[in-house]
Amino acid sequence: MVNEDELRGKRVLVGILCVVCLGGGLALLFFPGNEGLQAALLRVGLVLVAFWLCLPTKDRPAAWRVFSSNWTVIALIGGALIIPRAKALFPLLAALIGIALFARPRKR
Repeated sequence: MVNEDELRGKRVLVGILCVVCLGGGLALLFFPGNEGLQAALLRVGLVLVAFWLCLPTKDRPAAWRVFSSNWTVIALIGGALIIPRAKALFPLLAALIGIALFARPRKR
């Protein structure tokens, strides 16, 4: 596993790649006919900027350090997959609640 000091060193490299990709994408604005390459450079540059922001600095550990357990990561991924489909889950939830209300034991 890579330690924090190595990641801090790689942060500089990622920052340089961000500037190169974004600069190249912006430079291609002036040369028509390269829209595909321009879009690719800008997208990769933006992803690298997001990655650069997550890497550790001298004062701050890596952003993924807040995930103390694997269950936290699994819950976040599960939530990201379920939330966009929440509208489709409402009828299923209503049916499950209805079944739970009728299937529970009655008081005597």
